[in-house]
Amino acid sequence: MGEDVVSRSREILARSQDLMELTQISENPMQGKLRVGCIPTIAPFLLCDLVQAVNQRFPDLDLLLREDTTANLLMALKSGEMDVLILALPVDIGGMQSRIVGKDAFKMVLSSAQAKGISLPVHYSDLPDESVFLLEREHCLTDHAVSACQLTSSEKINPFSATSLHTLVQMVANGLGTTFIPQMAINHGLIDNLDLVVMEPPGREAYREIGLVWRPTSSRKSTFEALADLVETLL
Repeated sequence: MGEDVVSRSREILARSQDLMELTQISENPMQGKLRVGCIPTIAPFLLCDLVQAVNQRFPDLDLLLREDTTANLLMALKSGEMDVLILALPVDIGGMQSRIVGKDAFKMVLSSAQAKGISLPVHYSDLPDESVFLLEREHCLTDHAVSACQLTSSEKINPFSATSLHTLVQMVANGLGTTFIPQMAINHGLIDNLDLVVMEPPGREAYREIGLVWRPTSSRKSTFEALADLVETLL
């Protein structure tokens, strides 16, 4: 009961805040502070470029950035602590509005030594048991990668769960197995200078969608749409 009351109170405050913002941005929606949340498997490969692009195109818009998990960011959005999120989809956004801004392909990476023993196209049956390394379950990339790359054999998954893509890459670089890496991470140098081979994973069109998510009561939809247009150019 108590938690429900607190949750409802936060939602009411968020709606009140949305109404206040309406009067502040009516003349220029691309001004003022904008609280943007982003998940850890996107943030390192997008936010720096986004900040630079916003500073150039919308100098009156001040981005306040937060990096966190999908679940935490959605709670913050619902309570009014955040204005808009950049997430990997699909995910249950609980009645929030969203716009897809692009696709991010998954790639399989192996050490060059391991890759020599793998025939193409890759089949999971050719991989040793417990050889696929993944992130902790709180990172949505894990579920997205497992689904998109059609990994149905649980015995192939190593019980170790990493907290970051950098840890996954180091495990693979040291010949301990393989993992799935989003293309945007590769494009931004995550595996540069490492003796790794990039392969297409099993399954057709293995990818995650990148989208912006915001409250349906927000008065800043035009701001979010303009931001989404900008993010599209950066993916």
